[in-house]
Amino acid sequence: MTVETTGLTEAILRLKSLPDVVRARLTGQITAEAIRLQGIIKDDKLSGGVLKNRTGRLRASINYRVASSAQSVTGIVGADMNKAGYAAFHEYGFTGTEQVREHLRTMSVCFGKMVTPREVLVRAHQRRVDYPGRSFLRSTLSEEAEGIKSRLAAAVAEAATTEVSS
Repeated sequence: MTVETTGLTEAILRLKSLPDVVRARLTGQITAEAIRLQGIIKDDKLSGGVLKNRTGRLRASINYRVASSAQSVTGIVGADMNKAGYAAFHEYGFTGTEQVREHLRTMSVCFGKMVTPREVLVRAHQRRVDYPGRSFLRSTLSEEAEGIKSRLAAAVAEAATTEVSS
């Protein structure tokens, strides 16, 4: 009996290239998921869903990045602390003592009555703060986790079957 195989070399090459193909497909899908999460956070959570948009600085600080190595592909969505250092204050909340710097304040109401607006000096002081967290990053990820997992699994399966069958 004689057994003859054809295409064995091509099949081995395809299987060896499979991790690169899967990583590339996974990188593309994770990038798409990060962009999608960024949009949900900006358009829903920071536009009245969790926090109201006052100056736009927190919304503008929301960014994403994707890093790929031989072992992993990582997508990160977060706030740029250089643009909005108070993002963690809103995300996690804060209980403690806060230092208030001396500043000028425009006073237009005094003892419940309207007065001619004028600037008054507020001296430096400490104040006790008990601010509950209003998560906009972690809550979005937990709400979207199942969909993200299923789309990533589908992307890996698609990459594996497309590469092996072609």
